[in-house]
Amino acid sequence: MDESPELWRALIIHHREQANFKSRTCKIYNIQSACPAEPDKLCPCGRMVRRHSFTGESLESKEFKQGNTERKSPNEFIEMSHTVQVPINVFGILRPAGCKFLRIDYRLPMEDLFQSILEDCGGQKPALILSIYGGVKYFTMIGQLEKEFIRGVIDAATLTNAWILTAGINNGVSKLVGEGISHYRLLQEYPNKVKCIGMTMWGTINENTRLELKSASNGFPKPLCERHIPDNVQEYKETIERNHTHCILFDSGRLNGYLNDSPRHQFVIEACKHKDNDHSCYAVTIIVEGGLGTLEVVENDIEEKRPIVLIQGSGRLADVLAMLVEQTSNYDRNQHRTPSDQEIEQALGLFFHSASYSDASTVKGQIKKILQKEHRYLLHIFSMNRDKNVAETIFKAIFTVTKERKKSELPGQEEQFRKDEDKLVDLALEWNYFDGILPILQARQEEIIKMQRETIATGHGSEKVRP
Repeated sequence: MDESPELWRALIIHHREQANFKSRTCKIYNIQSACPAEPDKLCPCGRMVRRHSFTGESLESKEFKQGNTERKSPNEFIEMSHTVQVPINVFGILRPAGCKFLRIDYRLPMEDLFQSILEDCGGQKPALILSIYGGVKYFTMIGQLEKEFIRGVIDAATLTNAWILTAGINNGVSKLVGEGISHYRLLQEYPNKVKCIGMTMWGTINENTRLELKSASNGFPKPLCERHIPDNVQEYKETIERNHTHCILFDSGRLNGYLNDSPRHQFVIEACKHKDNDHSCYAVTIIVEGGLGTLEVVENDIEEKRPIVLIQGSGRLADVLAMLVEQTSNYDRNQHRTPSDQEIEQALGLFFHSASYSDASTVKGQIKKILQKEHRYLLHIFSMNRDKNVAETIFKAIFTVTKERKKSELPGQEEQFRKDEDKLVDLALEWNYFDGILPILQARQEEIIKMQRETIATGHGSEKVRP
């Protein structure tokens, strides 16, 4: 991948000519709106009324033309009604780390975003998508587990041309991954091999970071590089993690709210669609600690039959799910049952020490759905006391899911599955995961022996009827 900022900027300038490749902003007020009596008055979008950047006709202007002179703000912000697409003007590259950033409409089709990043990576498609999600604030991990986790992720990523996806903020597991990649770059000959893409909301990051990104963008009007919130407002928001290669800031038109899992989920689907005779992309999600909001990530992966690795010992959600998997499985992990409400409550009470969830029945329902018997082959646990390393657990998860898919293959899919299996063998050799190759080779050896026996039997039979 060429690290030239000019190439990244040229790429975005080219793509923003597309109809959907836009940003989004609030249109309740516009750049001409003023509020001299209340200079710090806020719009429902979170900006001060006098600090909107929209240049078109605002909803306020339309109301005024219709005879409504009260100029009252709406009681609530409705994204579909109160926002509009606008040209992209926040994009560039942050020095010295070289993080490429882009502020984009959160409704952008993921195909467009994937293609943009793929072009920036020289057209080299990822062989593996690693989604690493979980802990954010107050997240800690014991030293040895942290080292093993980072080493395993970097090993898996460098062996496979992986793209890593995180929440992209300078806190929790995103920070841990970003800093781990930074250390790797300092030690390796090819510093840009690992692609790490952060996905967060423009409204999630703090105002100082937003101003910095605007200032670093060539296309952003300098007169608009002003604070959009009052000076006296206390912010407890985050900045972006700058060791990521890319940071995608989805914009809903408002300066608050958090990103749900839909963009990441759709991005992974898009990446894995790009399959041909020469290329396959696999996806694995790693859950490190995590709050109950992370259940959405797990549910989406279960729905798409993507394997999940739970880092046991990292805390909270990862440990809740790992504990329940072990409690409701036999020693060989080939027989399972659904956990009871009491077992779920006990696990939550053990790892979520305060009553941090309001709708207990919903949470229990989500966990029960995740732990249904038919989903267990998707759930894998990395235990530092038992398993060799995280990378091997990742590869094992991929092979297990591939093997399970073979069981449910439809007539006529055998040839395609064989091709996929061939690619998997090649990858296993690349990854030095020989345990993954053996079952495939053994099955093929059995097929060859069976075919030889059938050939011999057929040959003998034809000799008997020969005149």
